[in-house]
Amino acid sequence: MLTHWIPGVDRLGTHGRWAFVEFTDVWQIEDDFAEKVQAEFDMMLVGVGI
Repeated sequence: MLTHWIPGVDRLGTHGRWAFVEFTDVWQIEDDFAEKVQAEFDMMLVGVGI
């Protein structure tokens, strides 16, 4: 996923930006998901110079 699928889809440029994360604790998924989305969003902003 991280070395082939995600970079390939991102390079295509027609399906937005993708990221990958594996959740293992069912009771923690909601918080972990929110943290991952925020981290990826922050990285995207840094990438565009904001």
